[in-house]
Amino acid sequence: MYLILALIVGFVLCLLFPYGTILVGAIIFALVADNYRQTMSMREDIRSIKHHLGLMHKGEAEEYQIDKQLTDIEHLNSDQLKIINRRIEAELEKESKKNKS
Repeated sequence: MYLILALIVGFVLCLLFPYGTILVGAIIFALVADNYRQTMSMREDIRSIKHHLGLMHKGEAEEYQIDKQLTDIEHLNSDQLKIINRRIEAELEKESKKNKS
């Protein structure tokens, strides 16, 4: 519906204004970007519902957990990231010592 309306408005703008094609392109780009954003939001909501209800396969559940951990890490402050980095470094040192012996 919106696309048809945008095309009609775009056609009229193309005929009336010299920069109508640029304006039409911008309008269509905005509509597509908004549709993509809404689709991704709905996709994430569906994934969280499937995970909550236990309807995911093993691979999907692992992928969901990894994605969730990545988004959680993006929202951490610098002090929390330093603590996590120290733990990772300690684990890597333990593994390297274990591999040497």
